[in-house]
Amino acid sequence: MGTIIYLWINAVAYAGFALWCTLFPQRTAAGIGFQFASPSARSEYITVYGGLEAGMAVFFLLGAIRPELRPAVLLFSVCLYSGLVLFRLGTILTIADLSRIVYILFALEATLGAAAWALWIRRA
Repeated sequence: MGTIIYLWINAVAYAGFALWCTLFPQRTAAGIGFQFASPSARSEYITVYGGLEAGMAVFFLLGAIRPELRPAVLLFSVCLYSGLVLFRLGTILTIADLSRIVYILFALEATLGAAAWALWIRRA
């Protein structure tokens, strides 16, 4: 997989997640076990899950279309997915009765992380 394709996959995925979390916050929050205790909690969820993922989508998109940004965006991917995979694995190993979505997210993050590392090593 080439770097440009990888960055486009990330851009589209994060844009989709941003829309999903923004348009259907109750459903997406329930899917990971969150409940909104107040309107402020719902606002925070939409801001962090919708807004942060939208920002990441733009960042990956910029890397896909601007060659001079690709090394930085690819390095960000290595750091992002390494952290997510390590922490997700830590919770999988130490917390019982996790929902199926946790394992799906782990598989997705591990795949994107392995691809980021492979692309980073290949370019070095």
